[in-house]
Order: sequence, then structure tokens, then C-alpha cells
Amino acid sequence: MPFFVIVRLVFIPLLACSLTFFSSGQTPNVADVNATPFPKQRSVLLSKLFDEPISVADGFDENNASRVEHDTVIGVPSPKSATPVASETVPKQVQSPNDVEPVKAQPVGVQELVDVDAPPSGELATESESKIRLTINGGLRTYHSSNVTRVSGPKQPATAFEVSAGANAIFPKVDLDSSMISFTPTFTVMAQRAHFGQYQLGGKDWSKQDARILDYEFRMASFAAEFSAKDDWTLTLTAEYDELRNFYEGAKLYHAFVPSVGISKIIPLRKNLALMLDTRLRYAISETVLKYEVPGVFDDDGDNLQTSLNVSLMRPMGKDGKLLLMPSVGFGRTGYLKNKATGRIDYLLLAGMSASYQLKAWLGLQVFANYSHKFTNEKGKNQLNLAASFDNWDLGVAVTGNHAF
Repeated sequence: MPFFVIVRLVFIPLLACSLTFFSSGQTPNVADVNATPFPKQRSVLLSKLFDEPISVADGFDENNASRVEHDTVIGVPSPKSATPVASETVPKQVQSPNDVEPVKAQPVGVQELVDVDAPPSGELATESESKIRLTINGGLRTYHSSNVTRVSGPKQPATAFEVSAGANAIFPKVDLDSSMISFTPTFTVMAQRAHFGQYQLGGKDWSKQDARILDYEFRMASFAAEFSAKDDWTLTLTAEYDELRNFYEGAKLYHAFVPSVGISKIIPLRKNLALMLDTRLRYAISETVLKYEVPGVFDDDGDNLQTSLNVSLMRPMGKDGKLLLMPSVGFGRTGYLKNKATGRIDYLLLAGMSASYQLKAWLGLQVFANYSHKFTNEKGKNQLNLAASFDNWDLGVAVTGNHAF
């Protein structure tokens, strides 16, 4: 009996020490599969594509002189600081493999909840979401057009150089239904100047003096309400004012009030691949004040109803997703309802490919190739003659930048 008493007195403390050692989570050579992995920093471009519903701007707009694109830049808040974690270091003990029994891995370290008066960023997330976000953006774009006058023939090639600047005010999101629908109001202003023939890439390109008749300034102001559903459908209602000007003379050439409604959806196909669908209905209440007419250029006289459908694939490339490839196709129909153009219907087919790279969070570079084909009905053929149909290629590069306040 004394022998068994001695064994019990020695074995029980040893067992308690062993349990204490394993429960500390410092098992030698055992991977901690339950620990939360450290989040990788994702690029702003990839976050916009797959973490947030994308606000689709008017990507389908062929004004016979140039395709005007409106880019809305949304500031992405800085990631939240990680919760402070305290951990104890326990010296490792050398044991033979036979002495160590398989033990289920446990989370390492002890989490500590800390109350702070203010977060490191200086404002709480709820405070940031309740404020109006302001962004400014600008860009330079240059491209070579194979048919700058947009006529069936003879085709006149030329180069274009565009400078644009804009600002956006994104108002706090309003929850209409906490579990289903919310909407976000935005206000946007943008201005763009286009210069043609500033340089020549081919012997047949229009010179600066010849192509000057195409130079223009475009101004736009819009107020939009974007309704987002939990199933990723987005409905956008927009009231927009457009203005086209001759900046040499300071004269207005064209202006229009354009209410519109758009529906879009992003459909994830597989990892790093998504399909974007966008359809839009626009009604332009317009007035043209041209002193002279140029066939095929600025011939959109009269109120018109525009419908369009665009389909795009979005494919981020690379480990950080900074390179984005986007092939797209689109179809548009414009029916004219006023003045001499009443009864005219234009159709436009678009196909394009772009590759953009996010150099910095605020700076992007893009190369693009766009093909457009226009045709019209009998009324349009009689009215437009050579401008009733055309084919055109645009090949170019663009640099864009933005800053969020």
C-alpha cells in the first residue's frame, strides 16, 4: 500500500502539469489551423469590382464627334485597425515524437478588448458613413480615329487629345428597408475639352488647322439616386444637364436636359471573373444653336429617346488585381421626335477592349481599342446622306487621377 500511495502522489502532479502545458496552446510542431489569418491588403480596383456594387455611368454615348465617358470615382475608406492582441511566450520543451500524443490545435494568444476614446483614424466608421464624401478627378486621353468625321466615305483619319476634370458629392446612404433596399444620392459635375489634329500619326491625318472645326467643350451636371438591392441589382435614376460649346468663340452649340433610368447587375462567374450587365433609357429634351451644319458632326437636332444595352466582362489580373481587362459589346437605338429629324432612327453597335492598371490608389493608366458601326432608317438616309452610316476605330491611351476628401 505505501508503494501505491507514493505512485499516486507522484503521478497526479505530473498529470496536472501536462494538462496545463497542452492547454496553453504551445504544442511543439503543430500548425495553428484555427487562428485567424492576417488579411492581405487588396487593391482599390479589385475592392470596387468585387466588394462593392459598381455604379455604372453612361458608357454608351456616341455623339458622332467623339465618345464622351463620365467616370465616377468613389473614395474607399482606410481599413480598420486590427484589435490589439496580447500573447505570452512559453519556452519550448524538447520531446521525442513518441512522447507527444496528437493534440487538436487551439487558437494562440489571449485576445484583449480595449476601450478607446477615439480610433486611430480620428473618426468612427459610423461617423464616416454619415458624412458627405467629396472627390475630385481628372484625366488626359489621346487616341487615333480612323474616321473622325463619321461618314461612310471617304474616311478622314485624325488624332484627338482630351482634357477632363470633375467633382462628385456622395451623400450618406439611406436605408429604405434594412434588409433589402437602400439608395445613395450623388451629385456630379464634369467638363471636357477636345482638340483634334494636334499631332499627326499618318500622312493622311488631318492637320491641326483642318481639324479645328471639330474642337469642342462639353459640360455636364447631374443628380442621381442609386437604389441597391441585396441581390446586387442596381436601379439608377438621373437628372442631367448637358451643354456643348465652342470655346474659341465662347458660344453654345447644343444643350439638353436628360432624365434617365438605368438598371445594372454584376454577376460573379468564378474567382476573379465577373459579368456586368447595364441597360439604360434616356430622354433628351434638346436644342441645337449651330450657325452652320457639318455633315455627320453635331447632327443630333431635336428631342430623342435613347435606349442602350451593354455587356462587359471584368477580369482582374495579377496577385494584387491592379491590372483589369475588360472586353465589352453594346447596342443602342436613338429615335428622334422633334424638328427635321422627327421619325429618324439611328442604330449603333459598339465593341471594345480596355486594359487598365492602377499605378497608385489615386492614379490609373488605360489603353483601349473601340470599334463603332452606325446605320439608320430610310428617314435618316434621306436626311444624312453620307453621314447615315459609318465604321470607325479609336485606338488610344488615358491617364486618370482622383482624390477623396
